[in-house]
Amino acid sequence: MKKIHIVLVLVAVVAFAGNVFAQGGRNFVINHFVSDPSVIDAHLVITDVDGKGPTVAIKFFNNDGKLVGEGKEIIQPFGKLNLNPGKYVNNAVVNGTVHIAANGNVVAEYWQFYKKNSESWKNTTAIGYIAPGYSKLVCPHFVSDKAVEAYLVLANSDGKDATVDVKFYDDNGRELGKAHELVKANGKAILKPMDYVKAQATGVAYITASNGKVTGEYWQAESAKQYQTVVPMGGL
Repeated sequence: MKKIHIVLVLVAVVAFAGNVFAQGGRNFVINHFVSDPSVIDAHLVITDVDGKGPTVAIKFFNNDGKLVGEGKEIIQPFGKLNLNPGKYVNNAVVNGTVHIAANGNVVAEYWQFYKKNSESWKNTTAIGYIAPGYSKLVCPHFVSDKAVEAYLVLANSDGKDATVDVKFYDDNGRELGKAHELVKANGKAILKPMDYVKAQATGVAYITASNGKVTGEYWQAESAKQYQTVVPMGGL
């Protein structure tokens, strides 16, 4: 019985990871993009998976879920698109989400580079998430510390206003704080752990969404150590 239980756990973990790092789909969400031509050099990369040259429809929304730009592009068979989000939002300063719909299987990524050499340590990349997203997410690591920039980035992925309940626990499973927030349809919510934990801590965050679905990632940066990282959240 113990052996069977271990096998089932392994199968669940593999399936869980497959949902996060899926190798192809037709509908994707990019949780975060920036258009700020004087500060950021941003790239939306969409790659053909099947070698059939799909057409992709791309919509750009601000954090409140307002449509701020859109476009349609064709990927050459076995090729990829490397797009500047600013092109589709008239180079306006925008922070938001990207929704991608293709007529064939693709994968999507977002790359973000800072134009000032002094800020290049913040250069980073994030994966796209298969829509329609999830009702439950887990953030396996967060930091609550005034010296660390830390954010839970939760994006609506099914076009419906989603209410999210977040519980923060320390590494030993002791509850530290709660959040109850609205993620507007096609928009996103950015939560700072320190706002809810109110103390220095590390731990795990569990997210439950109702009425709509979400995708999530955790951003952490620290200027003293010169790094920024983005970690995808697993979902069910």
